[in-house]
Order: sequence, then C-alpha cells, then structure tokens
Amino acid sequence: MVQIVKSEWHQVEKRYSIEIDRETFGVIYSDIEDEAELDLMYLQFEAGDISVDEVVDKAWEESVDLDWDWLDEDDWWTDRKGGYEVTYEVQV
Repeated sequence: MVQIVKSEWHQVEKRYSIEIDRETFGVIYSDIEDEAELDLMYLQFEAGDISVDEVVDKAWEESVDLDWDWLDEDDWWTDRKGGYEVTYEVQV
C-alpha cells in the first residue's frame, strides 16, 4: 500500500480589531511624562502622522498587551476559488 499525503497551501486573511483611545495610548507611551506632548502625539496618531505599525511595535516593546477582537469574518477565498498550491508526499 502507498499512502499519499496531500497538502494545500492557502493564503488566508484573519481580521482583528482594536480601539486605541487616549488612555491606552498613554499606557503604551508611559515613558513620556508630559501630558501635552502625549496629547499632541495622540492627535498625530489619529491623523495618521504616527503609523499604526509604530504604535503596535511600541506596545510590544513596552509589554503592553493589546486586546484584539476577532472580527469573525475570515476570508478563506482560496478554498472557494482555487489559486492555492497543492503538494503531494508519498509515504511508503
């Protein structure tokens, strides 16, 4: 008997959401003591002048746990439309 293992390599999207308010922003940037400077930075964040990547990276560096909500709308489109890679492995 020959056993064949089929692997499908899909590209998928999982979506999460979080709201970062001024209080959470202050926790992430707790090393900045000047409230006026923090307010200005938060306004810059809201305006898109400070990137989301920068804030998320800073939270990681400061060990601030961001509580992401799963949006429950994963898009497993490759399962419906193809476009995924298939490999086979023979196990004897």
